Amino acid sequence: MPTPSDIRVCVTGAAGFIGTHIVHLLLQRGYRVRGTVRDANNPQKIQHLRNIAQETQGDLELVSADIQNADSLLQAVRGCTWVCHVASAVQLQAKDPQKEIVDVAVQGTQNILHAVAQAKEVKRLIITSSVAAIYSDLPNPPHRYTEADWNETATLQSNPYALSKTLAEKTAWEQWKKLPEKDRFDLITICPALVWGPVYTQDHLRTSPVVLFDVLRGKFPAIPNFSWGIVDVRDVADAHLRALESPQASGRYLCSHQAIWLHEAIAQLKPHFPHVRFPSRRLPNFLMYLIALFDKRLSFSFLRRNLGIQTLFDNTRIQHDLGLQFRPLDTTLREMCQSFFDRGFLSKDLKS
Repeated sequence: MPTPSDIRVCVTGAAGFIGTHIVHLLLQRGYRVRGTVRDANNPQKIQHLRNIAQETQGDLELVSADIQNADSLLQAVRGCTWVCHVASAVQLQAKDPQKEIVDVAVQGTQNILHAVAQAKEVKRLIITSSVAAIYSDLPNPPHRYTEADWNETATLQSNPYALSKTLAEKTAWEQWKKLPEKDRFDLITICPALVWGPVYTQDHLRTSPVVLFDVLRGKFPAIPNFSWGIVDVRDVADAHLRALESPQASGRYLCSHQAIWLHEAIAQLKPHFPHVRFPSRRLPNFLMYLIALFDKRLSFSFLRRNLGIQTLFDNTRIQHDLGLQFRPLDTTLREMCQSFFDRGFLSKDLKS
């Protein structure tokens, strides 16, 4: 039986929010890791990974690769037993959503499938998808979504990000099924909900943690009427590792702990940060539409899909098949917000 030190795992998008935590967990468990980043010679972008490798005394190799460059991905996965494809363009809007969002996601998936198929030594590929590929744009409150569901309503105009995740994951399964049996490797997709948890870099605040970051820095005068399915980034990393290690792992895994309203999350945080001025009032929905006029990250279609709507997910399969146990949401909230202060992204003055 090979030990972790005998196995090299390639993690694309290693410097990203989810990628960093996957790298951290793999190094802690003794695996050799080859992480791809956009520029392995940029110390500002990779220093946190170097620090993790030093703390864990792990074997970490960082290489430059681009998901739109098939040759760079092939070089990255050669010599690896397992691959976690985490790299993705996290962009909700763009001037050209087809080219900048959808094409990037689909071509990146095609390229990693092609690279892994060419690198005969790769035995298992985990692709990080999203619940955006599972739940539809149209609100359907009575329905609890499972791995059997696909987003069938996202369009280029209404929700290019969800469309990109849906088409990318469908492309992966279609391309994988067309492979000759002799070239077949295991394919598994992980579909996380909104990912929260401790951040390492300023770039991580460009992703899902920005929601609470904006609340703490006073961006909203009151609490928007949002609810999301939440999962801790460390549980997402654990799900990837379990999917790699479990012989019985197969297919899609929806990775969501529980749904929570933003005002409930803030209420849980208040006792842990008693000197932070959290908003206490609810923000009327019509004011969010006014804010969207000045915030490029928001759109009217996004608000119509999310304001006042709670989407529910069934996490039975990932718990049963992979034995995943989710951290308490209170822990996720507290440790994520504490990381904002510890990393210096929020001033300590907020606590005085």
